[in-house]
Amino acid sequence: MDDLNAAYADTVRAVAASVRDVNDGEWGARDWLRLVVDFESLSEDGGAPRTSSISFAIAREGDGPLEKVAFRLSPEAKAGFAQIGRIMHAQKGQDWTTSTLVVERDGQYDFQFAYTTPYRLSGNLNDTRYRDYLERYKAETGTP
Repeated sequence: MDDLNAAYADTVRAVAASVRDVNDGEWGARDWLRLVVDFESLSEDGGAPRTSSISFAIAREGDGPLEKVAFRLSPEAKAGFAQIGRIMHAQKGQDWTTSTLVVERDGQYDFQFAYTTPYRLSGNLNDTRYRDYLERYKAETGTP
C-alpha cells in the first residue's frame, strides 16, 4: 500500500473512532450507517493552516428512527487529513482546500477534494449545506 492509500485508511479509522464523541448528549447504543466529514484547510504565509470541519453520522439505535448525529473529530483524525494534504502536495505541488469524506458501514469510503476557496474559512460561519442531509440519505437509500 502506498503512502497516500495508507493515509486514507488511517484517517478513515481515526474518523470512525471519533464517532462516540458527540457534540450534544451521549452516543449510547447507536450504530452508525454512514459517516460524513467536510474538512477545510487553508495555508497562509507558510504558517500552520487554519482548519474547520463538520462531522456527523447517520445512525440509529436498534430499530429506532434514523438520526443525524454530530461528532467531534479526534486529534488523530485531524492529523490524518493534514497528512493526506502533505502527501498530495508532495505528489502534485498544490494544496487542496476542502476534503469531503464519506464512509459507509461496510468499510467503503470516498474522499473528494476541492481546490477552490473554502466555504467556512472564507467567513461563511453558518454553514447550512448539510442541514437536510438526513432527508437526502433517506431518499438515496430508500430508507423511511
